[in-house]
Amino acid sequence: MHGIELFDVSRIHPACKGFSGAVFDGCYVYLAPLNNGNFHGRVARYDPARAFDDPAAWETFDSAQINPESRGFVDGLFDGRYFYLVPFFKGDHHGQVTRYDTRLPFTESASWAVFDTTAIHPNSRGFVSGCFDGRHIYLAPYQLDHVTTHGQVTRYDTQGDFADPGAWQVFDTAKVHPDSRGFHSAVCEGDYVYFVPYLRGGGEYSGLLLRYDRRKDFADPAAWQYFDLTTLDAGCRGYVGGACHNGMLYLAPYINGTGRHGRVARFDTRAALDDPSAWSVFDCAQVDPGSRGFFGTLSDGRHLYLVPHCRGVGEYHGQLTRYDLSRPFDDPASWSICDLVRADPACKGFIGGVQHAGYLYLAPFETDAGCHSGLAVRVKLDEESVWSN
Repeated sequence: MHGIELFDVSRIHPACKGFSGAVFDGCYVYLAPLNNGNFHGRVARYDPARAFDDPAAWETFDSAQINPESRGFVDGLFDGRYFYLVPFFKGDHHGQVTRYDTRLPFTESASWAVFDTTAIHPNSRGFVSGCFDGRHIYLAPYQLDHVTTHGQVTRYDTQGDFADPGAWQVFDTAKVHPDSRGFHSAVCEGDYVYFVPYLRGGGEYSGLLLRYDRRKDFADPAAWQYFDLTTLDAGCRGYVGGACHNGMLYLAPYINGTGRHGRVARFDTRAALDDPSAWSVFDCAQVDPGSRGFFGTLSDGRHLYLVPHCRGVGEYHGQLTRYDLSRPFDDPASWSICDLVRADPACKGFIGGVQHAGYLYLAPFETDAGCHSGLAVRVKLDEESVWSN
């Protein structure tokens, strides 16, 4: 299909499946390893200077070579030099942050290092993504086990030694609100870091967004605020990832307890967090009933892109949805869809992505429960023929 390119990363190694998140470091695109049938650590890297479907443009490194516990990650982060893998689950929820020095050879073990965040606090584990604010790496807290969510935000000062516990801090967001836990990513915008609400626990999805003021002491509860999105709409809960553009924060809708949903929430970050007039909601179902169940969002400055994942049990999808940032948020005509399964029936079930030089890269995870995929996708963003309203 013109404008959409495919490459099955398992061609370079059979374990290269089940990724969660993509990162660009200025030279290469990296896919973060999660689960290929087993929780794994096999990072895949692509050189955008070469053809997408050229196996020689891809290489792989198994982070378990440096530490057998270094596997089961959800997303990656880049601080200008180092690429970080965010630890989630490897049979148990863990804190093995794994870091690659991008100035050194990719496939050499000496280029990689591991720090276990449980060394600073036993509950510093089970993260889902995070963000970099120009100095600090923030890890968004999710689960301690499959029943217990938590709010133990963990922060690393990149001006410190990666192996020094003194370079790391923790803050339990329960000090701000007792239901403040179970986040799914973080976004930095201006003086603030926003933590995206996902799962409160006990099967209850959360709409309690948290914000940290970076001008204040990280450990001071007064530096933190919250806003309950369900005050806007009872269905505004269960978000996965966020992105900012021109002072606006956008949250990607995934599941809210009644099912996978499409209620994109937008906040004007120049206003007070608890000002309802600063918030707006648009339901992508107005564009297409299948436009829901997204796993991440990103912006290229022209459009906001929602990463397609799953509409329900047995309903993994490839309906990439975008919003024209120059047009009214609440107008369905501002939104369009690219259904990736038109390129290949296996183009679905992605977790996260990254954009670079006019292309969007999506990380393949699974096409159905337990059916892990290595089919990476690259979309040419100015190819209008792939989009429909």
